[in-house]
Amino acid sequence: MMLKLRLFTTLCLFLLLVSGAVVSAQDSGYTIAGVVFQSDTFMQTVQAGMQAAADAAGAELILGNSENDLVTEASLIEDYITRGVDAIVITPISADGSVAALQAAKEAGITIICFNTCVNAEGIASAYYVTENRDLGTTTGAAAVEFITNELGGRAVIGMLNCDQFEGCPPRKEGFVETVSQLEGVEIVADQPGWIADDALPVAEAMLQANPNINVLWAANEGGTVANVLAVQSAGLAGEVFVFGTDMNQQMAQFLQAEDNILQGVTGQAPFQMGYDALKAAITVLDGGEVEPLTNTPTIFFGRGDDELINQFVESDGMMLVEATEVPDEGAEAALDLAGMGEGLTIAGVVFQSDTFMQTVQAGMQAAADAAGAELILGNSENDLVTEASLIEDYITRGVDAIVITPISADGSVAALQAAKEAGITIICFNTCVNAEGIASAYYVTENRDLGTTTGAAAVEFITNELGGRAVIGMLNCDQFEGCPPRKEGFVETVSQLEGVEIVADQPGWIADDALPVAEAMLQANPNINVLWAANEGGTVANVLAVQSAGLAGEVFVFGTDMNQQMAQFLQAEDNILQGVTGQAPFQMGYDALVAAIRALHGEELEPLTNTPTIFFGRGDDELINQFVESDGMMLVGSE
Repeated sequence: MMLKLRLFTTLCLFLLLVSGAVVSAQDSGYTIAGVVFQSDTFMQTVQAGMQAAADAAGAELILGNSENDLVTEASLIEDYITRGVDAIVITPISADGSVAALQAAKEAGITIICFNTCVNAEGIASAYYVTENRDLGTTTGAAAVEFITNELGGRAVIGMLNCDQFEGCPPRKEGFVETVSQLEGVEIVADQPGWIADDALPVAEAMLQANPNINVLWAANEGGTVANVLAVQSAGLAGEVFVFGTDMNQQMAQFLQAEDNILQGVTGQAPFQMGYDALKAAITVLDGGEVEPLTNTPTIFFGRGDDELINQFVESDGMMLVEATEVPDEGAEAALDLAGMGEGLTIAGVVFQSDTFMQTVQAGMQAAADAAGAELILGNSENDLVTEASLIEDYITRGVDAIVITPISADGSVAALQAAKEAGITIICFNTCVNAEGIASAYYVTENRDLGTTTGAAAVEFITNELGGRAVIGMLNCDQFEGCPPRKEGFVETVSQLEGVEIVADQPGWIADDALPVAEAMLQANPNINVLWAANEGGTVANVLAVQSAGLAGEVFVFGTDMNQQMAQFLQAEDNILQGVTGQAPFQMGYDALVAAIRALHGEELEPLTNTPTIFFGRGDDELINQFVESDGMMLVGSE
């Protein structure tokens, strides 16, 4: 069956305005609990789908994790009964053991929707959204049969990691075993429990040691598949042992495109759609509608060499809807709903420096102000608290209605913004905010740690594949700004997982012209550096220019933070210096923050904290880089 994927990734503002294909959110007033039983990428993506559906409907979503423990699950459900939730969307741990708690919730008038797993008792769940688990095994099994036939001469000795303690897992194994056993030359010599990567890795390593003739490994879930790949890597068996598995995530995508040729294919579910549709079903039932009692969500096979499909998954961060389900885009909705809302309003939009990132934030503000008919006054505090206070005092005098600002200091900016608040001005923070409660009505921010860990993961892959697992790293930081240390912490923690990594320099440098001599001096003082990283746009530019000026292209490689047109040129340059950056979504950050100010001025309630997404731009990913270039970075990204 050919699956048509609808991927909700970056969309240009003007396309959003023209299309009109928007599903309007309505405040349902419902409170719904969404419960998983472990915190792997699959379950996190299910909950992301729930959150998207809840946001679209205006429902409150309470997320829970039973941690594979029936007592914890029962305690969570009892708490939800006490709190009077309207519905529970849950993957129960046990078809029998979870009955009593869910029956009590049902009798308390709570709607129950199952996903992934369900209970045996009839009449409890109004609907059940599930992947046909057997299909996950048979699909991967068919791919393994083809590989064994074509690449291994029809003979394979197979070891397996299972997750049989969960009731959805045995059918996966049954489907795989039944399919591969059709080949006479196949022998299964090991079948061990292992579903959480860290715990399963020593199991897989022991399996390979005890059975040195194994040449194919399979696992029934994400964690087991990761463990199998890492076990083959650690044993130095790449090219001799090949892995097939189950479930798809960013790490699996990296494994499928890695040059070590270990992971051959996985069959993935559609977790985002599963969570989205299950939450929608709960609201439909609460609204008095009817739902199908059983809905099978699709499976998708991701095979080595199918880079188009793998890249689609990577670029959407797994937030894929298959076939007909639609995710409303809040940016599009805002664009269509703003007309006339800003008439007569004057709003100040304040950045603290004039780099491309901040300019793009202000462009987003301007687009929203223009759409709403508001007057926008743009300001720049130039990283100076006195200048910032002076600007705010001027805005108070001029009687602006709102200030949308990235404060310089969480503590040092409090007094000036408190004065503005007391003057009746609405305050919206973006990028950074103040520590004092009650000043800002909303805060739009990128999870700074993600900017470091995402780039760190790409650097780890590069160091492993291209530098033999060894790197001497120099860094430019922007630690004086309160959002920057988490970026560095995320990067350092991630790359330090490689034993061959040594960080020899960490210097302040965030404005390109000032940071360039710092980077050049760093390279001169540490001639063994072969990787540079920077925490922001200016530092990244300085690192690239330093490598160019030192004539070290091909010897020193750069990773960094933030995306702009110059960074795009560096990523597509033939000198092969810049390898990747993790960018924020500055246009959307500015646009949404300005929209929030207008909505607050109209008396609407706002979410106190909204995380805007991060996007990794890697060398060779020309499609995504060109999308950025063609839109000049003016991208609205589907809400997470």
